[in-house]
Amino acid sequence: MLRAAAYARKSNVEEGKEADRKSVAHQIAEARRYAEGKGWRWCPEHAYQDDAISGAEFQKRPGLTRLLDAVKGKRLPFDVLIVSERSRLGRDTFRSLALIQALEDAGLQVWAYLDDSRVTLDSDTDEVNEFMRAWAGSQERRKAGQRSRSVKARDAKEGRPTGNRLYGYLPDLTVIPAQADVVRRIFKLRAEGMGFFRIARALERDGIEPPRKGKHWNVSQVAAITRNETYRGVRVWGQTMRVKRRGTVEVVEAPAATVIRAERPDLRLVDDALWQEVQRVNEAATAGTWRNERGRLKSRPTSSRWLLNPFLSCALCGGSMHAKQSGKHWRYVCSRRHLNGAKACSNARGLNVEHADRAILKQFEEALVGQVVLAQLEQALDEHKRRAQDPEPLKAEAAKLKREVSNLVNALAAGDLDDVHDAIRARKARLEHLEGTLQGLGVAALFDVAEFAKRVLPVIADWQAHLKKNTSTAQQVLRKILPEKIKATPGPEGSWTFDMLADYSAVLKEVGLDAISAILQEVKVSGSRARRGWRRAPSASRLPAWAGHSRRRGDHPRAGRTPGR
Repeated sequence: MLRAAAYARKSNVEEGKEADRKSVAHQIAEARRYAEGKGWRWCPEHAYQDDAISGAEFQKRPGLTRLLDAVKGKRLPFDVLIVSERSRLGRDTFRSLALIQALEDAGLQVWAYLDDSRVTLDSDTDEVNEFMRAWAGSQERRKAGQRSRSVKARDAKEGRPTGNRLYGYLPDLTVIPAQADVVRRIFKLRAEGMGFFRIARALERDGIEPPRKGKHWNVSQVAAITRNETYRGVRVWGQTMRVKRRGTVEVVEAPAATVIRAERPDLRLVDDALWQEVQRVNEAATAGTWRNERGRLKSRPTSSRWLLNPFLSCALCGGSMHAKQSGKHWRYVCSRRHLNGAKACSNARGLNVEHADRAILKQFEEALVGQVVLAQLEQALDEHKRRAQDPEPLKAEAAKLKREVSNLVNALAAGDLDDVHDAIRARKARLEHLEGTLQGLGVAALFDVAEFAKRVLPVIADWQAHLKKNTSTAQQVLRKILPEKIKATPGPEGSWTFDMLADYSAVLKEVGLDAISAILQEVKVSGSRARRGWRRAPSASRLPAWAGHSRRRGDHPRAGRTPGR
């Protein structure tokens, strides 16, 4: 007896319907009846479904992914897959055909119960028929999208609702007074400079129900409210659009010429002055953040006004350093010395803020040069390849160490040796190192540096741009690079020496190269050059004597002067 499974899909969201009354549930129930009518054994554990997912989407379909995973093995859990019609598999001409072929290659029969026909590509006639049906489904999807967008565009031009419900209004855009008061409160708090997170928590403390079911306000909900022009009496539609790329549906920014704006003064909840002030605060906050091309936050901004405040430490006592005004100028000073006097730290020197910031930024800008990173990566990979050419000696040594550890453990149990603990620790450390080396074998050999350059150079350019953009974004970049604080040591004649360790593995992780990141863990900065470092070791950078004090009018910038205090 053949074993039967089913796959169901529905594109549109069916709001207000119970789960058992939705289209996907109906499709599964009909597939079961169809299987029983054919005399097949129904497998309820293999009823797969994707609700509210477009037929153009092939990458982000959980139900389809589980189905394909289930038939990967040599032994199939079922023999027949039932769908209501071919378009449930997808509405893309070529990807739908490829999916049918993949299911048949796995050994499955695919049947559509609406017309009681087998979905197959066995013969030339079958291929032509299925191609025409897939093409028709793809065309219908495009036309349906065009019809839907046309209707929404017409409604948008007339200022009418276009689908999604907006907080503060009923579906027909009638104002809800209680929610309107919440909207005004959000705008006022934002205009005062309060962050989205704090606003959300304040609303929760007062027991205000969020736009969606639940107890918590999301930061994104608060942010969206402050940017929606409906609250200032202008309906805007068409700022984004859906496009199909590489088998998945993506939301992208629509051309400015297609955006529709309609005046609706009756919907106004905030005046123009408050709206403009909130937008000014939003723009200032955006300028101080570091985001990727899709707008997602890459690093949270710091609250420090001074670039190096979060990153400097005094090498003499190990404490933090902070910016302190001295006369007309600002200097980084040892915090322990400042708070507790000479007994806490002997470092009474002050480091000129402007000169120190400039020197540190220059070093990291030069280290973040694409050619430098690529050159160091090639060196690291060459070294890794050289060491990994013959893994057999490493495997033999690892096996020998395992035997020795086992023998030592037995000796320890027998109480024969007093120093067996040290011997075991030494061998385990060496074994761990060998296993790590063996695990990385093959990664370097298959690595394409040219392809890597295409992916990593735009990321490096983005890091450089944000390092130079403003203090807030520069701090976010430094936080990614610096695994520990920079140690500042006062030197002779007012000079300063910096010991710093820089970790650039985050660059590689950002482009999805964690394996290479494991090989090239860190790069150390020295002067104006970036050099490869296999171990975590600090490097020194000397700041000229004039950086330790303020320049006086007429002083040469490199003249050794008495350091400012």
